[in-house]
This record gives sequence, structure tokens and C-alpha cells, in this order.
Amino acid sequence: MKKVIFIFFIMVCTSISGQVGINTAVPSAAFDIVSKGNTSATKALEINNSDNQKLLEMLDNGNMGINLGASGPTDRFHVKTDVKHQNLPVLSPPYSPLGADASGAAKVKLTDIKYFYYKRTTGFGNFSLSNTNTYTSIPFINGTDVRGNTVGFGFGSEPSGTVNGRAVSNLNYLIIPEPGVYLFEMYQTARCDSVPTSQSNTGQIELNTVFAAANAGSSVYTTNTIFRDYLVARRNASGSVSSSRYAYANPQKLVVAYQSTSMNEKVALLINYVGGDSYAAQDCYMNKPNSSDNYGYLIVTKL
Repeated sequence: MKKVIFIFFIMVCTSISGQVGINTAVPSAAFDIVSKGNTSATKALEINNSDNQKLLEMLDNGNMGINLGASGPTDRFHVKTDVKHQNLPVLSPPYSPLGADASGAAKVKLTDIKYFYYKRTTGFGNFSLSNTNTYTSIPFINGTDVRGNTVGFGFGSEPSGTVNGRAVSNLNYLIIPEPGVYLFEMYQTARCDSVPTSQSNTGQIELNTVFAAANAGSSVYTTNTIFRDYLVARRNASGSVSSSRYAYANPQKLVVAYQSTSMNEKVALLINYVGGDSYAAQDCYMNKPNSSDNYGYLIVTKL
């Protein structure tokens, strides 16, 4: 016992001011420990319980571990299983109960919502609606119509490409920068002027809004989702079709949850004639409904 006490007093130096040092003759704090190394190969501190289970250890490179067992800490603070935080506020999205700011400080903060918002201020067209093999690209151009783009979408165009093997000219597309699941929500309205080239017994036009995707660097697009809407003719009080048959703003919608699996995938949105009455001339376009301030919108949220 005397030997243990003697060795302890050799290792510990107590200064007149009440400071205690281990492996140092000049402690700079009330309790100052100077370790023997400065790498992860040696330890400054280790605490075990009566079953010789390691509870806490501090490596000489500054990493601290709690309840890690035989394995050592691989980061500055490494904990096995759960950590309890008491008295933190309970919040609902879009807030994160615990996050880190730009300086690395842990605190309650807003989560980063990644989205793309496009509000169209000008119409586009004219295009025909008469051939089921013809696709018209819906343009999305980088500019003032982009009201938000925290998801980091890119923009592109190519003079030609294919959609399901059909040739398409003047293709506009969006570039998804990273893999993930994205919710696309688009709304716009269509109309056609003058009298149809051909008339069926339906009194309407079937119109597809097509969501197609291609790999980075490719112009070969494959359809992922199709939404089918109708252009309904204007009628008079007796129910007969008037001369300006399709002058209403006919809603065209698209809602797609798309999983991107590779970097920089390309997405194109297109219009495709299905059947019913037809317009061989380029008399159709996307218009702005009365009292509206836009010609349509696209909102994309990364889920």
C-alpha cells in the first residue's frame, strides 16, 4: 500500500495554488493531465466498470468514445446507441429538432427544403393536334419565370431526340442534379382557335401530357407517366357547338413522383394528341385563363 501511495505522489504534483497535475510539474488547471502520446494508437483516459467493460475512453488524437466496447472512437465524439437530449423543444416539419448551422454549432433550425418553382408568364405555341405520333415539348427556360430552385435543376435544349422511338424536334428538358425521389406537379391550360380540321362525334379532344426521362448525355427519352385530359368545345345555350369551338381554357394537369437513380438525368414534359376532333394547322397553344396572372406552373419538391 505504501508503494502505491509513493508512486501516486511521484505522478501527481500538487501546486501551492491547489492545482493538481498528472505527468506535468506545472499544472495549468485545477486538474491537468498530460498524456504520453498524440495519436490514436495511445490513450489519455480509460474508464471500465467492475465487469471490465469499457465505459469511456479518450484517445491521444482527441477522439472520445462512450460505450464502444473493444472498438475505439473514430470521430471527435463517438457514442454507441442512443443519446438523450432533455428539454429540447418538440417541433414539426419543416423544423428539425436538432441540426447544425454553417459553423457546425448544434441547434434547433429550419430544415433545408429542396424545391423548384416555375411560374410561366408567357404562353407558348402554336402547335397542331392531329397526329398521335407527334410530341410537342413544353419549354422551361432559365430566367425570371424561375421563382425558386434550391434543388439545383439545370436547363437544356436539343434540336432533336426521340420519345418512345418517335422523333421529336426542339426538345427542352430539365436536369436533375442528384439521385432521389422528386414530386412533380404541373398545371396549365390549353385552347385551340377557329373550327377544327376534322370533327368526330365526341365533341372534344383527347390530349396527353407526357413525362419522359433520359440518361445524362442521351437524347433517347422513355415515357414514365402519362396524364390524359380533354379539351371540351364551347357550346351555346341550346347545346350546339359554337364557331369558336375550343376557346375555353381547358386544364391540363400532371402529378408524378419520380425516382432518379443517377446523376444529371434529363426530364422532358410534352403534349401529345390522342383522338377526337383535330387541328392540322398550328392553331393550339397554352393560354392564360381570365383573371389569372400566369400561364401555368411547375412545382417540384425533393422528398
